[in-house]
Amino acid sequence: MFKIVRFPKNLESFFDSLQSQFHWDHFEYFRTLVLLIVVAWGRRNIASLYRHLDSRTQPHRSRFNNFLNVGRWQPQVTLQLKAYELLALLNPQKGDIIELILDDSKKQKRGKKMEAVSWIHDPVSGRSIKGHQYVTAVLRFHGHVIPWGVRLYLKKEDAALLGQPFKKTTQLAADLIDEFNPPEGVQVRVLFDSYYLCPTVVKVCRSKGFRFVSTLKSNRNLYKNGRKLKVGAYGHSLFGRRPRKSCHIQKTGGTADYTYVDAGWIKVSDLGPLHVIFSRKNRDKKMLGIVTDDPKLSAGQMIRMYDERWSIEVFFKDGKQLLGLGQYQNVSAQAAVTHLHLVCFAYALLTHIAMTGEGAKAKRKSAVKLSTADLQNEARRIVWDDLANHLKTLSSGTQVVKELGRLLIAA
Repeated sequence: MFKIVRFPKNLESFFDSLQSQFHWDHFEYFRTLVLLIVVAWGRRNIASLYRHLDSRTQPHRSRFNNFLNVGRWQPQVTLQLKAYELLALLNPQKGDIIELILDDSKKQKRGKKMEAVSWIHDPVSGRSIKGHQYVTAVLRFHGHVIPWGVRLYLKKEDAALLGQPFKKTTQLAADLIDEFNPPEGVQVRVLFDSYYLCPTVVKVCRSKGFRFVSTLKSNRNLYKNGRKLKVGAYGHSLFGRRPRKSCHIQKTGGTADYTYVDAGWIKVSDLGPLHVIFSRKNRDKKMLGIVTDDPKLSAGQMIRMYDERWSIEVFFKDGKQLLGLGQYQNVSAQAAVTHLHLVCFAYALLTHIAMTGEGAKAKRKSAVKLSTADLQNEARRIVWDDLANHLKTLSSGTQVVKELGRLLIAA
């Protein structure tokens, strides 16, 4: 891997419209860090990222570190501006449907003095970890995933210390829904899991005119013909006495087979009547209750729609494994917020490359089918081409060899 000597011209169009959101040299720090997060190898903290820059032409590393901490821009507003721009590139038309997908993730942090670090339950490991939790929303349209927003959760005592209002994770999710204004005539379906199926989130969906698809916890109460029913027991009962139907969803790695029973419209505790189905995936014994308030969706469509919620799980996986989501080491909570948004911008840059076909591979292959790793390689190729153009400006082969030796990053 060679050091970056200048910003590639082919990627400037992604950043140019955002320049007015920054003061002084912060725009350069911003776009440089986003590019580094996309193309670098190894960890994505400032010390590791800075190794990929030519220090002769760049400010000292401390300037980039300071950018994470000062908070002299509005990352939430800026990310949403970019999300609207990317959405406009896809040219949504009246009657189209945009999916707004919500979920949260956790990141274990070991810093003893790091702000807003607290004990949280990690459902993946099934244990409590000390770290940060953040609520995230992405937009999905025509197969592309666009980061919409990320909010760092602060416990009540941490919020008081930092002088910020306390908000539950469900309220953070509701805020992300409320802030999205789709193009005129375009419909929105909000997808989230059973934790967010609560009055706070459902109320804002209804106020915005958005439909939602979610799941039910097994201990949730249903009310039918004056009887109170538990979701888990009622679902197993229906599977035993009603004919089952099948739904097949074609995926990249094969086919997902679902069997389901349609329970119809049933009153769900605190939320009113919703369309309820019970389904099983492949040969799983676990039964999943899926609900929607959209009268236009059939049972099979509900399964297909909720299956698309997996896009945000892929976003978290790729964000953590390939883009260093959560690999900040700064003390301040502001730095954590900035880092989370920079990773979202890095993902958005890869989406931009997929949409515009900037990379050579994207021109040969359907861009939507490119993985995050493929798109990173496209970005690295763009950087390499820019370096090659820089080397062409040198007058002799000896100079080229010397320059390559200087720009080579030590392993």
